Amino acid sequence: MLCDLCGGVTEYVPGADGMRCPYCQAVQPLAVTGPAVRRPVETLRGRLPVTLTDEHRVVCPRCATASTPALLSSRCPACETPIVLELGGEVRPGALAPFTLDRELALNALDRWAGARWFAPESLARVSDAASITATFVPVWVFDLETVTRYVGRRGDHYYQVETYESGGETRTRSVRRTRWRQARGKINRRFTDVVVPGVKQHRPARLPATTVPFQAEYLSGVATLRYTVPPDQALNQAKTSVKSHIRTACLADIGGDERRLNSMVTTYPSMDGDLILLPYWTGDYSLGGKTWRFTVDGATGEVRGKRPYSATKLTAPLVALALLVVVLVLLSL
Repeated sequence: MLCDLCGGVTEYVPGADGMRCPYCQAVQPLAVTGPAVRRPVETLRGRLPVTLTDEHRVVCPRCATASTPALLSSRCPACETPIVLELGGEVRPGALAPFTLDRELALNALDRWAGARWFAPESLARVSDAASITATFVPVWVFDLETVTRYVGRRGDHYYQVETYESGGETRTRSVRRTRWRQARGKINRRFTDVVVPGVKQHRPARLPATTVPFQAEYLSGVATLRYTVPPDQALNQAKTSVKSHIRTACLADIGGDERRLNSMVTTYPSMDGDLILLPYWTGDYSLGGKTWRFTVDGATGEVRGKRPYSATKLTAPLVALALLVVVLVLLSL
């Protein structure tokens, strides 16, 4: 999108839902066109991840530098101008979740996360001072599955019988629990919505944000956007596998009784819808103790994930205190 005032290439402003011109700083709001709508999965099947070739080379509109970006959107390696690639045979995202956290809020969330680590080194409390951070869209597959499952199993109902037995030369009675088994079969209808499957193997989002908007390419300008590496057919199979345990639980509940056995279940899918959705993350790293530590900050919720170093002093101090306590208790007991 070009700036209305000076004609410069505008960039998406994470956390503001607008496009800003880097030259005159004018901000243009992005209009939401309506609710995002899922697509039938048949429109997604067979769309393999893109293999980069010379055909994917792009020329920077500002400095004419040629490059072959691995990302769907990035910046020119020479002049930092935002570059958004044209989508070819890959699946076009149907929706995205806008950033609700700007860069400052993301760094604040990172500092709170670092400061709350009990065994982190003291120097980790202000990790944002040494962190590099980038606004990044991460692709996920999201499916709505309508399922019909026919099952065969067994239902066990408890009952009690009184029996006699000899003990110490006396005849006594006791109540013994037994189980009456009978065959059970039935049909379960379940609908699963917002089943999330990672679009890239190295990132596993837990849930879908509450707010998504229809995809607009303008959102990608100035933001790094990963391409999906998990094909839609593979993602659909993962979605089916993830709901299988819930279907099994529903079948067992339908059998009822005091005990139950599930011998077989066959699931069909009368309706399956899905989409490729981009989720907002601030991704980055920081250096500490001679190592580089990666982290992500959820751009919608502020949740921080990542590995961090541990302080040897903080780790050993509780152990030393525990050892001294044991010694004191032993001495007092003498």
